[in-house]
Amino acid sequence: MKLFQLNYNRPGPGVRKDAPPQKPFIRFFAVLGRKFFDLIKLNLLFMIPVTAACVLAWLLTLVPQVADTYITYLPFVFVSPFVAGLTIVTRNYAREEHAFIFSDFKDCVKENWKAFLINGFVYYAVMFIIGFAVRYYSSMLGKSQVNFILMVVCISILVIFISAQYYVPVMIVTFDLNLKQIYTNSLMFAIIGLWRNLLLTAVFALIAYGFYLMQSTLLTIIIGILIIIFFFFSFCMYLINFTVYPLVEKLMIKPAETESSGDEKN
Repeated sequence: MKLFQLNYNRPGPGVRKDAPPQKPFIRFFAVLGRKFFDLIKLNLLFMIPVTAACVLAWLLTLVPQVADTYITYLPFVFVSPFVAGLTIVTRNYAREEHAFIFSDFKDCVKENWKAFLINGFVYYAVMFIIGFAVRYYSSMLGKSQVNFILMVVCISILVIFISAQYYVPVMIVTFDLNLKQIYTNSLMFAIIGLWRNLLLTAVFALIAYGFYLMQSTLLTIIIGILIIIFFFFSFCMYLINFTVYPLVEKLMIKPAETESSGDEKN
């Protein structure tokens, strides 16, 4: 992986140096408890662009030519720049560092909106192409076994792509790399961090299934909507950063810091 410059944004005080290390599982919930109301504030801030995108997507469904097509999802691409703000705050929480919710959110969006917007279009295009391919090959399963193999290949590519996307946001806000370098490193992490990536994917699948079950009654639907409005996005990004950041730190940050300290001694 290529050398880079670290780009930490306003690092605040972390845990005490003399504090005994906690196991990751315990630390996850300890930080979650301390930052619970901050995550609610962060989620509400992120809901502003999400709500605007939802309104635009709904308006597109009223146009007969584009209704029931992928075009109705296009407004959500323009939410991508705001994922930068969501990432920087939750990354700092995962590192047990302070974050100024509004100012750090705003500054990070301002500094990284272009990279996140490009990645949003890349994500949109890949999901459209693979989604179309999976539907096509699944509809042709009865005609040839080759279609089954191609469908499995497409699903495998999709899993690798989603795994790589766990690393793209945190790498954009943490390192001074171009998108080509970020995609290259993210694809490497998709393989290196296979088990933690599969664990994240499984957790999100369970969350999605939980929301599906909550559509059974009006009360559970309202509860699900409230969870999305107040907590869903910030929690998901916190979970991602808490899970993937240690691997990024181990393989990219610490080696760079070691090499930098060695150069200073020489």
